Amino acid sequence: MIECYSLSGEFYESPMCFTDFDDIKNKLDFGQENIKDFPIEAIISLIDEYSKKISRDKELLREEGTAFLTFYLKKNSIDKMVDLSTGNKNYLNGFVDVGNGKYIKAQRKGLICHWIAGNVGTLGIYSLIQSLLCRNSNLIRVPKELISITLRLLKPLKEVEVNLNEIYYRGEDLLKAISLVYFKSNNFSLNNEMSSIADGRVFWGGEEALNSVKKLTQKTTCKDIIFGPKYSFAVMDREAVESIELEKYLEKLAIDIITFNQKACSSPHVVFIEKGSVSLDEVGNRFAKVFDKVSRKYPLKHIDQGAAAKIINKRAEYGLSLDKMLYNSKCFNYTILVNNSINLEEPIGYRTVFLKEVPDVFEIKDLITPKVQTVGIAFNDKSKALSFTEEITRRGADRVIALGSMNIYDYPWDGMIVMHELLRWCSLSLSEDL
Repeated sequence: MIECYSLSGEFYESPMCFTDFDDIKNKLDFGQENIKDFPIEAIISLIDEYSKKISRDKELLREEGTAFLTFYLKKNSIDKMVDLSTGNKNYLNGFVDVGNGKYIKAQRKGLICHWIAGNVGTLGIYSLIQSLLCRNSNLIRVPKELISITLRLLKPLKEVEVNLNEIYYRGEDLLKAISLVYFKSNNFSLNNEMSSIADGRVFWGGEEALNSVKKLTQKTTCKDIIFGPKYSFAVMDREAVESIELEKYLEKLAIDIITFNQKACSSPHVVFIEKGSVSLDEVGNRFAKVFDKVSRKYPLKHIDQGAAAKIINKRAEYGLSLDKMLYNSKCFNYTILVNNSINLEEPIGYRTVFLKEVPDVFEIKDLITPKVQTVGIAFNDKSKALSFTEEITRRGADRVIALGSMNIYDYPWDGMIVMHELLRWCSLSLSEDL
């Protein structure tokens, strides 16, 4: 059974139920047709107004990740993303003359089906917004635990309206190109049917879920965008560690760690510092003091039993070891595990981070594989940062960013210009005498 929580611009706290996707797809087709002539400027303005609505909702802003989302949805941010994704936003409005009798337009892909993971409540909105900018219709399957927050995030879109060249455009029309559904993740029949009607598939999830989805039926013309399991860590060079800015860097790093309880692919699990005049012990002590301060403002509200047991065992291991160090709060607000093994540790989560020292930050390049997504850095030299980024991205890392911004969704993401992938690039070539 398919539980449908939004359709035709309406929301349902008690879901409508369907046995197949026929009616849902028909209504989404209508919604897609309804926005086909929306100028890209109108869609961007609607999203900007939507951002303002969310930012004024204090209850919604308390939800983890919502503040990041509002910045992402602002006009300045969306404008830059559209320009980067298309090269010229006019390609989205009509055929553009590129010379020698050739015209190019970025057409919508069609129906985009999204499978959303349960680790971050705002995830689905990011791929949805990029798909709406392409004027696609969107069928979104969310985990049961994210239905409530996803509905709360979408509802403000219904209230926005903009005037462009004396024509009014409404957020409600964008919502008609969206349907939010739930069905059990192990229901192969419904997963397969949803996959078979997709012109594009967006997957957010772990290895097992992604392997299952890859077995589903799909159109030969269907485009897949896969956000699979990734690993992220942080690096601080010698100059940053020895600078008067060290505490500021550590505070930004602490925010990166506590956000989403390290459940996001962009969350750091290991911190490498370059050896210099400041000892690893001193960095650990200062990091613990920063964590104490940050945790008073953002205390850990919940931890499951399994994670708590893992952290207790790791604390015991490091506390009793002669060649390791441990810094931790009395409860579970933070755990800093210090060792000298130059490797990427198995993630534990819930504000648990490994701190390590390396002779040279460039040695870290040997740890890089395509599984590495984000590397947060504190470098005081731009040319060194560029050289380091060149080395690690060549080996597979997708994204290098300043500490404090690791969990801000930007573009490219996972090595892709996502919006570009959600379009069909079409051309018209005429004889030059026309």
